[in-house]
Formats: sequence, structure tokens, C-alpha cells
Amino acid sequence: MQPYNDSALSELITKLDQNEITDFFSDSKNIIHKRHVANAVLLFTYALNQLDRIPSADERESHVLAGDFYFSEFYSSLASHCEMDVVHDMVEISKLLSSKKSRLYEDALEVSDSELKYLLFAPLLYLIDNGYVTSDLDNVLGRYIKNIDRSKLAYIINTKGER
Repeated sequence: MQPYNDSALSELITKLDQNEITDFFSDSKNIIHKRHVANAVLLFTYALNQLDRIPSADERESHVLAGDFYFSEFYSSLASHCEMDVVHDMVEISKLLSSKKSRLYEDALEVSDSELKYLLFAPLLYLIDNGYVTSDLDNVLGRYIKNIDRSKLAYIINTKGER
């Protein structure tokens, strides 16, 4: 078996939607420790958020496949570096987020900016809390949340995506 190619992960990151968040990760001064972990968790976050969006009927298959691909790259990268603690932590975060999103959907609750930042970016907040990236990321995420189109998030608008 070939060892995992970290440059392929970095290249994949550059192909994500370019915004303040991906710009943050592309600047080496923002990465404190283990770029492969930061990149993998960014990809994991992108996969979670990809699956939160409601695709049009003709985009459903590619939408799900893209999310699955991002998850597989996340797992491959971290497994190749024996970062199973991070994998475990992301699985726990993902379970917690799923529960919170389900409750929001079921109860049609209002979501504050800080709650939405957590729902969308808990894995990235983990990177800050565990010293992988600078705390400047928190400000980047806050600015991003201010401009997000909440109508595209199923658990916010309480729809199952039957467009």
C-alpha cells in the first residue's frame, strides 16, 4: 500500500470554495502544529457542511458523493499519521452536532450566531482549543457566520430537501 500523500490533501484543500476560512488555512503562519491535522479537520468540516446543504434534485448524487470523498480523505490522512485520537474526537463532535441539528430541526428553534458558529465549525473550534491553529480563526468564523445564507441549511429552515 502507498503511504498517504499529504500534498494531495493540500491540493484538495485549494480546490474547496475559496473564502476567508480556506484563506486562513493556506497561510502557514496560522498553522501552529501538524498541518496534516489542520487540513484533514478542515476537509472533515467541509464534508459535514456540504451534507447540511440542500441540493437540487439533479445534484443529489454528486452532492453526497463529494461529502463521502471528503470524509474518506480525512480518515485516510489521519490514519496514515496514526492520529486516531483526532479521528475519535471528530466522531464524537459529529455525533454531538447531529443530535443538536436534529433537535433544532424537530423543534424549529431559532439559532443565534454563536450557536450557528458551533454547529457549522465545531471541528475547526477544536483545532483552536487544541493548539493546532491560531485563535484568529475564531474571528474569521465569526465574520463568515454574519454573511451566511441560513436558508440553505435544512435544520435551520426545517425542510427535508424535497424541492
